[in-house]
Amino acid sequence: MNKRTKLKLQNAKIYLKKNIFNGRYIVRNILASTIIVTVAAGAYGVGALALGNKKEEAKEVVETSQEEQVVIDLNETSSLNSSSISILMADMDAGSNADIEARESEMLTEAYKEFENKCVSVSDNVNVREKADTDSKIVGKMNNGAVAVVNSVDGEWLNITSGDVTGYVNAEFVKTGNDAFDYAKDFYDITAVVTEDGVNIRKDASKDADVIAAAYTGVVYDVDKEATDAVTDWVCISVDSSNKGYVSADYVEVTEGYPVAVAFEDASESNKNDEKENDKKEEKKDNSSEDKKQETTNTKTTETQTTEVQTTEAPTTEAPTTEVPTTEAQATDNQTTVPVTARGCVSLSEDDIYLMAAVMTLECGGESYEGQLAVANVILNRLQSGRWGSTMSDVVYAPRQFTVVNSANFNTYVSPSCLQAARDACAGTNNIGGYMSFRPLYNVDTSSLGSYTIIGNHCFF
Repeated sequence: MNKRTKLKLQNAKIYLKKNIFNGRYIVRNILASTIIVTVAAGAYGVGALALGNKKEEAKEVVETSQEEQVVIDLNETSSLNSSSISILMADMDAGSNADIEARESEMLTEAYKEFENKCVSVSDNVNVREKADTDSKIVGKMNNGAVAVVNSVDGEWLNITSGDVTGYVNAEFVKTGNDAFDYAKDFYDITAVVTEDGVNIRKDASKDADVIAAAYTGVVYDVDKEATDAVTDWVCISVDSSNKGYVSADYVEVTEGYPVAVAFEDASESNKNDEKENDKKEEKKDNSSEDKKQETTNTKTTETQTTEVQTTEAPTTEAPTTEVPTTEAQATDNQTTVPVTARGCVSLSEDDIYLMAAVMTLECGGESYEGQLAVANVILNRLQSGRWGSTMSDVVYAPRQFTVVNSANFNTYVSPSCLQAARDACAGTNNIGGYMSFRPLYNVDTSSLGSYTIIGNHCFF
């Protein structure tokens, strides 16, 4: 320690002895100390109280932000910090998820209740029989995903009603209860069928939008529900696997729900009916032949008498004139009426018959039964000819023939009437003879055909 520092310390001691610790100033010093301590303690207490209040206020703010809705003024940039946004998003997500989960749970509970007395087929071509017996008559078919109401249980058989079919199915081929809903929900579908041929399918839901294709009756189209709900007076349908378009709601019928069973007429009964019908037709044919013979005899007699008159009254040069119009008519009109005949039965598997009916559904689903039967016989004639292959699959998928097989709707639905027409054709009923082709009337020049017949909207040749 240097001399200057020592000197400062000595001066400080002298000052304290003289002014602070001097007995003459002791009362004054104590009073001053007391005042200083009191002021310091008061200041400390006020500071502590203020700090405590701030902590309580901060705690209340945090609790309020957790319990009440967070409001952020987007115009106040100071409030847009990451913390406040995170709180807001978390609160919104929690509320939304809770609402969605509650709604889904409620809907699922209702769906399970709906399926308490229902079943669903877990395989294609499940037989629906008239009685609870494997030897009983088949009255219908349930394809995979078809739903039915369970009326009663008889051992391993369920008495069901699905669509227009009521009968018995073996419990081995269906699911019931909650399992039924879990399985069937993947088959719930929304489809549409147009009510008139040639309805425009447009790119957008507007009459001014471009036409991308045309829709025809008998064809079943898948409906895009989300796109349909987003517009008014239009229905969005699938044109093919990759394109969609809009048709006016005035020309379409929308069906929503699960697939149902398809009615089925027993083949043996169908054959019996066909035989009876053919017997009647043969009788009519015989009677018609006799009538024609009688008419021919009468005609010859009349013609002979007429010729005799002409011979006596005028030259015979007029005779050829009466025959020319007949010859010209035969040359310009080759349309023929093909009688319904009985061909030999064609034995096909259930899968092949369903494949036939699937093609017919898109080709002629909107035609009369006679038109559907004619298309079925075209397919069978092609199969028997061997020109398009030796199997039903070869014939149906032959290149550039039945273009409907390329449609997204192919084999997703089978028309009951087409299925029946396919079975009747296989059983032997033929109404177009040996014709192996057909076209829409608007797409054929009949003058170029050697012979043909017209049934409904199709020309067969």
